[in-house]
Amino acid sequence: MRPITLILLALALTACPSPRVPGTADSSGAMAVPDTSAPAAPAAALEGTEWRLVDIGGQPSPAAADSTRHPDFTLLAEGRKVQGSAGCNRMRGTYQVDGDKLKFGPLATTRMACPAMHTETAFLKALKQTTRYEISGSSLTLYGADTAVARLEAATKP
Repeated sequence: MRPITLILLALALTACPSPRVPGTADSSGAMAVPDTSAPAAPAAALEGTEWRLVDIGGQPSPAAADSTRHPDFTLLAEGRKVQGSAGCNRMRGTYQVDGDKLKFGPLATTRMACPAMHTETAFLKALKQTTRYEISGSSLTLYGADTAVARLEAATKP
């Protein structure tokens, strides 16, 4: 190697700080503190996750009269299909996704009459209004324009 190359290599190595080992002090006497923060939970996947309604239009989702049925949906990447429950009636249809843009429709539902259809009606309206989404951890927020129209949580499997 040429002498100038050796000098430049030596300067580069001395300019780089050495990694600090927890419990050791640097030249100023400051102790290295171990990183004890928990890693951030990975965000749930938009597609393939069962999303269950938590609030609609900023209001908590009322419990369904039949506790086994909750407004929910799953987006299936193959064929861009959506399927789930509007609360009382089953629903299915299509969706489009591009980056954070999300659009549902057309959607079809069964036509059973159930008590307290207002949540189902509001849920279907929120899906129709959706233009984009945001996922934070296990929470999915649907937006229409710049307003949150619904928030859902990833359902946990028993």
